[in-house]
Amino acid sequence: MLRIHFTSEDLARTRILTTWGPLGETLFSLTTLRQSNTEALYGGWRRRVSRASEAPTHPASALFCGGALDLFTVTGPAQSMEEGLEALRAARPDHVRDELAGAVAALAFYSGLTAPWAKTSWADVGHDRAARQELVRFLHDYHRVAVAPHWSRIQSRLQSEQTSHARILANSGVEAMLAGLPPGFRWRSPVLEIGRGALTGEVTLGGRGLTLVPSAFCHTRPITYTSATDDQAPAVLFIPVIRSVSDSAGMFTEPGSGTHRALAALLGRTRAQALDAISRAPCTTGRLAELLSVSPATSSEHATVLRQSGLISTTRHGSAVLHALTPLGSAMLNGRPDLADPAHRR
Repeated sequence: MLRIHFTSEDLARTRILTTWGPLGETLFSLTTLRQSNTEALYGGWRRRVSRASEAPTHPASALFCGGALDLFTVTGPAQSMEEGLEALRAARPDHVRDELAGAVAALAFYSGLTAPWAKTSWADVGHDRAARQELVRFLHDYHRVAVAPHWSRIQSRLQSEQTSHARILANSGVEAMLAGLPPGFRWRSPVLEIGRGALTGEVTLGGRGLTLVPSAFCHTRPITYTSATDDQAPAVLFIPVIRSVSDSAGMFTEPGSGTHRALAALLGRTRAQALDAISRAPCTTGRLAELLSVSPATSSEHATVLRQSGLISTTRHGSAVLHALTPLGSAMLNGRPDLADPAHRR
């Protein structure tokens, strides 16, 4: 059990984000990929990813053994994968080195094990440019297989979680929000307890405050992440949103029926995902970029191709544009393009 101690100043500085972004979920998913005790929730996802990626055998994946490596505060939250990876590329070598050293110490303390990469070139990924670039490449390629196909569903679920807690915060205050956290979290003012069993840690926020972040892949023991470079930055605590098999099935079921797989072959996987995302609700280019975990420029390119193909329509609202599904786009998603033919409707 982890116990987090609040002061009145900490309560005033506590907030909840929607997500740390696609890189944050990708980092957590690498830990989940190695956990055999989450079979009921992630077993199907784990097997598909293991078949389709090099992650199970790539040496970089060992960096995430135990979930103690904190690249979250090193990179900060990022709306797109590109933004997150650029922050990782630009991170100061000593910051990355310090986090690696902390991960080694935490793994040894909690499990008595030595990190499998502690005596390899990966132990100096902070200073070794080639190792850093290989880590970035690995994360980029792994994300495309493990997280990107599910990102629109993940984003929607995280948004729903954040909205629910933020509404309580706005209406009833921060203590009511802390008291309303999911099972496993217990607010006993002025202490937040997480987990059960023996005490594994005590955290005194000391005026920093706490940033709560919903996560689809966080299923490690409870950990607070604190910035090594800013002693005033709030501590970060991730909240698991996958709590049942039905939660998992709704988020990680193999994306797409035969129709959707055919669309992916026709349009490309990212454009098929864009069409699916727009079908859920009209959205702006910026919002589409968030759902796809791509840059706004890339999102705009995909939207342009879909619009030119007649699958979506685009209307301007002030300085923003709104993309919506056309009858042809809807029919394509439903596997009946013939329904979009005016002759058929007559």
